[in-house]
Amino acid sequence: CEVASGRSEWPAEVPGVAFIDLADASQPVREVRLAYGRRTELVAIVDNESVERLIPALAAGCGDYLFYPINPDELGLQWRKHLAGEGGTGARRPGGLAGHLQFEFPSRVQFVREVVAEVVEACERLAFSGSRATLNLRVAVGEALSNAILYGNQEDPEKLVRVVAALSAGSARVTVTDQGQGFDPQAILDPTRPENRERSQGRGLFLLRSLTDEVSFNERGNSITLTLRE
Repeated sequence: CEVASGRSEWPAEVPGVAFIDLADASQPVREVRLAYGRRTELVAIVDNESVERLIPALAAGCGDYLFYPINPDELGLQWRKHLAGEGGTGARRPGGLAGHLQFEFPSRVQFVREVVAEVVEACERLAFSGSRATLNLRVAVGEALSNAILYGNQEDPEKLVRVVAALSAGSARVTVTDQGQGFDPQAILDPTRPENRERSQGRGLFLLRSLTDEVSFNERGNSITLTLRE
């Protein structure tokens, strides 16, 4: 692992993972990507004030992100996701209609990239393509899946995560449901308020609302629906 902070400080050996602080404008993602190549996983470090730089950073070559202040559980999940790689894992797909995708899988992080990739690929074919909305969808669905695994099901492999995606021209609606106890989204602190900026609570929900047109929950609080329009 390395923290990329300037060309003169880049290590001679190519690291497996490099973290880029998006609060530091001197860290150009494209230059780091060119210097390290595709073998290095670039992870953006984002806080509430630099969140608007996340999508451009992902478009420039970052593969994932972490919120600052860094939550140890989220860091551990990120590391396990990196170790899992890109290989397929066979998430179960109950039968569905055209424009309607369903997935069901255990609470293991190695399923995240596969499911996100399939939802995004279908979205590009059926809903919208070549737009920022597609990248927003990739980040939002990945965040929702990670939250369902880590916080909803508490990484219990006996508990399942279910994903239902409804795609039509110019619109995507994705619902992620876990088997946890749920939570009250109204009780989540606003992470943009000065007194909450050093807290970890609420950052994922803040990001989801920044990336999508609509975020809604079921009454129990264990199912989130994300709606994006082109």
